[in-house]
Amino acid sequence: MMFVPDLSKGVVGTYLNEMKVIFRTSLICVLVLCLCQCVSVNDSDPGPYTGPHPATYELGMEKGRADGRAGLSRTPDRYSVSYPAAEVDAFKQGYEVGYHEGIRPGDASGQPVYGQPLTAKVGEGEVKIYEGERKVSVCQTGRPFVEKTKFINEQQQIVIKSRGNHGAATIELYDTATGKMKAQVMAYDAADGDPAWAAGMGE
Repeated sequence: MMFVPDLSKGVVGTYLNEMKVIFRTSLICVLVLCLCQCVSVNDSDPGPYTGPHPATYELGMEKGRADGRAGLSRTPDRYSVSYPAAEVDAFKQGYEVGYHEGIRPGDASGQPVYGQPLTAKVGEGEVKIYEGERKVSVCQTGRPFVEKTKFINEQQQIVIKSRGNHGAATIELYDTATGKMKAQVMAYDAADGDPAWAAGMGE
């Protein structure tokens, strides 16, 4: 008597195994699609601020947004007198968010460009302050010929020594963010290093 194998069980088993593989693959695909739809990351929106001192955070956002829109350098420390020292972290967090928002409309790439060291470009009767390729401010000097410049106070201020065709030189202190002159002294009065901001400029 010849033995004839029952092929039905093998066929059914193979079919069931294939169906299991297809089911598992489909289930994985469905789970991945669900996760992709549920998780959304938006780098431009940090979400609502939930930290301490929300009023100071809002002030930082306001100042940062104004600086960004005005093309000023990213310098939150210029507003250090506007909030208590204990709330500096909240202010700086708000400032970063606000500055990012402020400069975005003027940047073709949609990404912030800031944080570069300031540089000074000397001209006749003026010194232009740049952050990268962006002009931050213009300092109008007391004399037409600029002899020397130096940044102080973490580049928040610049000292400029200038003179005319004859006579003594003038030393002036400017705010780099606005280009406004803050103080002035004749070079011969600063020979002993006083005031401190004019040190090294006297004669």
